[in-house]
Amino acid sequence: MDTVAVGDVHGRADLLERLPEYIYVNLPHVRVVFLGDVIDRGPYSRKALDLVEHELSRQPASVLIQGNHEDLMLRFLDRGSELSRGWHYNGGDATVASYGYDGYEYTGPDGFGRFRDELAVKFLEEHPSHVAMLRNALPCYQTADYFFVHAGIDPDVPLDEQDRYLMRWDSKPLIAHTGRLPKIVAHGHTITESHQPELYESHINLDTGAYMSNKLTALLLPMGDPRPTFIVSSGSKDKAYSVREAEPLVPFRRAKR
Repeated sequence: MDTVAVGDVHGRADLLERLPEYIYVNLPHVRVVFLGDVIDRGPYSRKALDLVEHELSRQPASVLIQGNHEDLMLRFLDRGSELSRGWHYNGGDATVASYGYDGYEYTGPDGFGRFRDELAVKFLEEHPSHVAMLRNALPCYQTADYFFVHAGIDPDVPLDEQDRYLMRWDSKPLIAHTGRLPKIVAHGHTITESHQPELYESHINLDTGAYMSNKLTALLLPMGDPRPTFIVSSGSKDKAYSVREAEPLVPFRRAKR
């Protein structure tokens, strides 16, 4: 099938909802691979999860990969306030607000914000399909030529033996790697300095910082065409929205000049 990989959304449903109009016209038989971090930081996490849920229902071949922010939310849902500090600190407050919940926050004895245990119960009772979708998210996804993951891999470990925690949380070993890998790794997690997609010899970084840059990037991989195409959904409530093709930054080629 044709494949589209979508970088970190981080609550920017306003950018995500504009991609299908472009994608389905150009690639009518397509699976979408969401690279994780659909939630947090941006203002529309609930709607972003609704959009992902709709796509997974529309096309059973589409997949959601679990990012570290989904991991943080699930830890809170499973353990309550004991493990809510990290999610709160990393933008979980924006996700909670997008569901219309108010009054479930407090400052713990250490001075850091946390969520109340009752909030976890409300999520589990009132939004079971979203919770189930996050629980069922994959650690990675592979095609013949590409390995899709949220954060990264250990280049010294076979692709089928990668550590799940590293795939959600750590891009550094992959970003530091030079040379080829068995497959091209498409990932997010670490915002590109250029706020453009970046194309390396062994990997492609699709995290263009949507929540702060107003740019959400997707990678289009038409079946039978080895050339990747990048599209960017950009804009905000104060700036006109658009979806267009974009050229990636190619740092490793520039370094050879």
